[in-house]
Order: sequence, then structure tokens, then C-alpha cells
Amino acid sequence: MSLKGTIIAIAIGALSLTGFAAERKNVLTDEVIKKVTAAAPEKATVQPAKARKLLVFTLTKGFYHDVIPIGAKAMEIIGKKTGAWETTISEDISIFEPEKLAQFDAVMMMSNTGELFDGKDAQTKARLKDSLINFVKNGKGIAGSHAATDCFYQWAEYGQMMGGYFQGHPFYDIAVKIDDPKSPINAAFKGQSFTITDEMYTFKNPYSREKLHILLSIDLPNSKKIQDDPAKPGFKKGENRNDHDYAISWIREVGQGRVFYCSFGHQHPLFWNPAILQHYLDGVQYAMGDLKADATPTAKLAASADTGRVILAADVADGFKPLFNGKDLAGWKGTWPIEDGALAWKKGAGDMWTEDKFGDFVLDVEFKVAKGTNSGIFIRTGNPKDNVQTGIEIQIFDSAGQKTSKYSCGAVYDCLAPSKQPDKAAGEWNHMVITANQNKIQIVMNEQQIIDMDLDQWTEAQKNPDGAKNKFKNPVKDFPREGYIGLQDHGGAVWYRNVKIKKLAD
Repeated sequence: MSLKGTIIAIAIGALSLTGFAAERKNVLTDEVIKKVTAAAPEKATVQPAKARKLLVFTLTKGFYHDVIPIGAKAMEIIGKKTGAWETTISEDISIFEPEKLAQFDAVMMMSNTGELFDGKDAQTKARLKDSLINFVKNGKGIAGSHAATDCFYQWAEYGQMMGGYFQGHPFYDIAVKIDDPKSPINAAFKGQSFTITDEMYTFKNPYSREKLHILLSIDLPNSKKIQDDPAKPGFKKGENRNDHDYAISWIREVGQGRVFYCSFGHQHPLFWNPAILQHYLDGVQYAMGDLKADATPTAKLAASADTGRVILAADVADGFKPLFNGKDLAGWKGTWPIEDGALAWKKGAGDMWTEDKFGDFVLDVEFKVAKGTNSGIFIRTGNPKDNVQTGIEIQIFDSAGQKTSKYSCGAVYDCLAPSKQPDKAAGEWNHMVITANQNKIQIVMNEQQIIDMDLDQWTEAQKNPDGAKNKFKNPVKDFPREGYIGLQDHGGAVWYRNVKIKKLAD
């Protein structure tokens, strides 16, 4: 979905490279201010608990983004128009002295670049750094726009707090994925993906879904203007992460405080885009503590049976039961050994099968493969002795970095290729959630949805809906809707651990 009229397609502007300076022009014209004012939300999403003050910090020591005055003014206009906060705009580093910083409820880092505290003596620099970190840890908030991740590279604690450091900006025309449709900070997008043009950042360490609650990310497979890279099968041109994970905005908790970051904000019109301004309002209100939102790291979330909806694993913990307890083979038929709490393949062992049958369920499992390994997870298998023809196989394969196909990791074998390939390199643990709910099969791997399959579309024997052939003697829609779960011995080393299941009927 393209939110044209709400999400504005913006022309590509100048590149952002730390160490270079742009000519400072008078971009904050009366016309621009009128546009921002018209686009700003009419009211605060939640009533502030008390009168709030926001510091918008605009200093740069590296590349200067000429959008900074517009972004700063937008924060001021939003705060005044909605009553959510009073704004102070400054590029004086002395404002981070503890006694000065204490007056604010949150700091907005507005596309800052470089080592902002350079030029001060070591004692002053240390005091300012401690002041900002303690400001957040002790219960207040920090927000970042665009290049707020392109500064303080020599101050690791800042990068850890903000959530990542700038790695590049290879993408412009993109599709946006709503990673958490339920988050109130994403309310402006109404749960719908959209297309947009901006200078999109990618991130390096300490960026991790293990630490951050991702709100929005780049949906590369649906970003039509980003082409495949012929030199790197399975990658798009410009990609600089092997996991294909390119977040746009996120939140996190640091001590008692809160962090909101959004990389939207290089092109001027982003700051008179109503949906983006609403996202910033809600993000800052979260950082201030007024808007409550779940900040559980995305890696600790599980997919529900509803497409695109994310729920806390803890929310359904009572419904999940261990399918493999890590200690013995209770509930299983087979002879795989157990190594460090994991089922470990051994040559000649054969497949592993559950003793019980399962119909509609959520299966949560971690796995890793050796180099070159081919294995699979069978679900709803009617006859384990004829598993290929009576069960659905989820491919487990050493295919990281390869082009997706109906045989790559996460594919529904010979039926449907994954939409993306987020599996990790051989030897690394992957997390997979398989939901089988009547005619729907959905798969999330490493916190990215890769399969959304409607079995009822597979109406012909030996044929997929797209016309491609498959090896199944009967239409896949006629496969059993209840059966055994199996782990395939395909002659390669593979390990499975933390296997648990939730029966949807429960």
C-alpha cells in the first residue's frame, strides 16, 4: 500500500557523509513553517502527566544536514500545537551540564554528527557524558532523528543507548514494513505498509533485535526500485548486512528511562508529512513517559496465528508446552542423541517423530545446521513412512546468503519460497515459529515473517498455483490437517532445541 497524500514521495537529495559540510542555507522559510504547522497533529495522543520540556539539540561536528532547522522547528510546532511539550532548541553543549539538563523531560538529538563534545577538556567531556547517560537511566528520555546514530562513535555507551551506529545509506525508494502493528507509536500508519522515498540508513553494532523493539523496517522484497545484486545472489544492490535486517525506527528501555529513534528525516518534506510527524509525536511522548508502549526486544517476541500480528511469548506461556525437554526423548520416537540440551543428528539415526498428532498449533523451535546440511521439519504428517506425500515439510537448509527458492531454508518444500532469507550462517542458532491454523501456514524466522500460505490454493496434483510443478501425487490442499511432527534425517548434521508447542484449540 502506498499512502500517497499522506506518505509523500520525496526527491533524492544530497548524500550524507560524515566529515563533509553542506552550505547552510535559509531553508526555514515562511512557506515551510506553514506546511509543517498544517501537517502537525492537532492534539497530543495522551495528556501529559505534567508540563513537559523537550531539548532539541542541533550541533554537528561532521556533515551538516540542512534539514536540521526544519526538524527542530517541527518539534517546536508539534509541542506547541498539541500541548505535549515546550521546546528549547540549542547547539550549546553546556546545556548538558547536570543542573541545566535536569529541567528537561527528554532530549531530541536532531541529525547530529561527529564527536559533539570534542574541544573540551577530558574532565568536562566525562561530566557531560555521565550527565546525559544518567539523565536517561534515571527515568527520563532521549529521542533521535536520522543522523543521531552518526555521532559519538568514540563514545560506545552512547551507541549502546541509542541502539546502533550508522553503517550506510544505500536505499531511497523503499517499502516500509510495520513490525509491530499494535504499538501506539505506529498508530499513524493504521497497520498498513507503505512506500516512501528518503535517505534510508542501515546500522551496525550494537544494533540488534535482541536489545531493541523494532517499530518499522525496510521491506526489501517489496521495494520495487531496489534491484537484485547479480554479484551477490540472494542480496539486493547496496545491502551491507548478511541478515537483510534494516530497521527504520525502534524503542528501548535504558535503566528507568526510554529511547525512541527514527531514521526518517533527511529530505525536507518528511517534516511536513502528517503520518511521519504523528510518529515523531508518539515516539517523543513515549520517551517522556507519557505514552505507554511495549518495549520488549523484538527477538523475544513470537508470531501469533494472525498475519502480521505480534504477541509476547509470555502472553501465551501457559498455552505452550515443551515438545522436547532437553533431557530425554520423552514424547518422541527415534534415536537422536542429546547434546547440550539439543537434539543432535547422527548418521543413520533416521527421522524423529512425535508420539502425538497435532492439528492447529504454534510450533516454536531453535535450530542450527552444519555447512551444506539439508534437513526439514514435517508437520501434520499422516504417515511417517510416506512423509513427503502425506505431510508438509518446512525446509531446514544451509542457504544463508543464497537466492530464495522453494528449496531454501524456511520454504514450504517444493511449494512456496520464503519471501526473504533471514537465516543465519552455518553453525549459528536460528529461531523459527511455525503456525498451522486450518488452511493457513505462516512461518516467522529470526523475527521476520517469510511464509504466508493458504493451502486451499494448491488445488491440483503435481502443480503449484503459479503453474510450477511439484512432486506431490495429491493436491496439497487435501493433505491431512492433523498429523505427526517430524525432524528429518537427510544425511547432514543439524541440531534442534527449545522446542515447544501451543495447541490453538487450547
